[in-house]
Amino acid sequence: MAVFRSGLLVLTTPLTSLAPRLAPILSSAARLVNHTLYVHLQPGMSLGGPAQPQSSPVQATFEVLDFITHLYAGADVHRHLDVRILLTNIRTKSCLPPLPTSVQNLAHPPEVVLTDFQTLDGSQYNPAKQQLERYATSCYSCCPQVSSVLLYPDYGPAVSPAGSLGVHLPSTIRPTSPVARSAKQPVRGHQRGAVGGTFDRLHNAHKVLLSVACILAQEQLVVGVADKDLLKSKLLPELLQPYTERVEHLSEFLVDIKPSLTFDIIPLLDPYGPAGSDPSLEFLVVSEETYRGGMAVNRFRLENDLEELTLYQIQLLKDLNHKENEEDKVSSSSFRQQMLGNLLRPPYKQLKILTDIMWPVIAKLAREEMDQAVAEGKRVCVIDAAMLLEAGWQNMVHEVWTVVIPETEAIRRIMERDGLSEAAAQSRLQSQMSGQQLVDQSHVVLSTMWEPHVTQRQVEKAWALLQKRISEAPSGP
Repeated sequence: MAVFRSGLLVLTTPLTSLAPRLAPILSSAARLVNHTLYVHLQPGMSLGGPAQPQSSPVQATFEVLDFITHLYAGADVHRHLDVRILLTNIRTKSCLPPLPTSVQNLAHPPEVVLTDFQTLDGSQYNPAKQQLERYATSCYSCCPQVSSVLLYPDYGPAVSPAGSLGVHLPSTIRPTSPVARSAKQPVRGHQRGAVGGTFDRLHNAHKVLLSVACILAQEQLVVGVADKDLLKSKLLPELLQPYTERVEHLSEFLVDIKPSLTFDIIPLLDPYGPAGSDPSLEFLVVSEETYRGGMAVNRFRLENDLEELTLYQIQLLKDLNHKENEEDKVSSSSFRQQMLGNLLRPPYKQLKILTDIMWPVIAKLAREEMDQAVAEGKRVCVIDAAMLLEAGWQNMVHEVWTVVIPETEAIRRIMERDGLSEAAAQSRLQSQMSGQQLVDQSHVVLSTMWEPHVTQRQVEKAWALLQKRISEAPSGP
C-alpha cells in the first residue's frame, strides 16, 4: 500500500465511542502517512447516504477538550507524525456563527483522506469514498489527485466497533472549584487571551496548550515565546532551536488549526510578558508547572490596577516511555536529552587540505598517525583535542563530536580540579568557544552533566550510530 507524506483523518464516530478506539485508528493512519496528519472532528456524520454531507459546528464542551488531549496523548507514540487537530468547526457557546463557506488552505495539502467511517460490508465502498473525497475537498485544500481510504482498524476483542462505550477521559482543564462539572458542559469563549512558553521542537503537549487557547479565543491570541534571559535556566540550552525557527513552526501550526484568529507572536523577555500589562486580555492558559507564574501575573496586574485574567490550568501529558534522568512528562527538555549522541548535521563529504591552522607541526603529526592507522586497516580514528575547532582542525575530520555542560558546572569543575578562584575559572572559560558556538559546528553532541553511566549510554549510542553510518556509506574515497 502506498505511503503518503500528508493526510487528513476525518473522524465520524461519536466521541464517547471513539475514545477507546483511538489507538488502533491512529496506528492505521500512521502506516499510511509519514509526515503531517490533520484531524477533522465531525462526530455523527454519515458517508453512506445519498446526500452530500456538510460540515457543521461542533459545540466546544469539556468532553471535546478532553478528547483533543486524549488524541494528542495517543499520537505521542507516533512521533514521526506531526499531528494537527483542526479547530475551524469547533465553536464555544458564545460564538456559533455559520461556518465559512470558503475552502481552508493548509500548509501541507493532504494527499490522502482517511476516515473511521465503516460500511456494512467492510469494503472500500466507492460511493462512501467519493462522499469522503467531496467532503474533504469542500472543507480543505487537498492535492488535486487526492486518494481516500476507509481505515477499518483492527480494534481487537476488547473494543466493539458498534455501540457506545462510555469511557471517562482525564480532565484537560483542572477545575478551579471542587464542584463537579458535566463533560457536556459548554466551554466559555473570550475575545482575547494569551499563552506562553519556550515552544522548542513543538510537541504534542504544546499542541494541547495551544489548542485550548485557540478554542477559548474568538478574536485574538497573544503568544509569548521565551527568549534570551528566560532560556538560561533551560536544560541543554545549546540545543534549543533558534527563536526565529521556533516562531516559524509555531506560526504554521496556529494558522493551520484556526486561521480565523489573529495571532500576535512576540518574544517573552520577562516572567510577566504582555499578560502582565495588556488591559484588553481576558484569559491566560497555563500548565500545571506554570500555574504559579499565572498567579504571579494576576498579582502583578492587580498591583497595576488591571483586572485579573481567568486562568485555565492544563494538565501535563505523561511520557510513559521516558528514560532515566528524563522527565516523566512530554517535554522539550527530554527531547533535547534524546538528541545527545545523534548526528545533528551531515558529515563532511571529504577531507580538506590543511591550511592556515594554528599548530601545523602538531597537525602534521596527527595526520601521520591517522595515515598509519588507515594503513593498518583501522576504520575510525579519533582526535581528542580540546581546541580542535579553534585550531581549524575540523578540516581534518569527517565528524566533530562535542561535550557540553552548563557554564556554572564548568566553572565549578575548573575550580575544584585546578584550585582556581571563581574569577580565574570564568576568565579561562571566556578564552574558549561558548557551548553554543561549539554545538553550532558539531555533528554529534554529548553531555557529562549526569552520572557516568548516563554518559556511557550516550557514547555507546553515538558509537553504534556511527558504525551504522559507516556500514551504509558508499565505498570509495
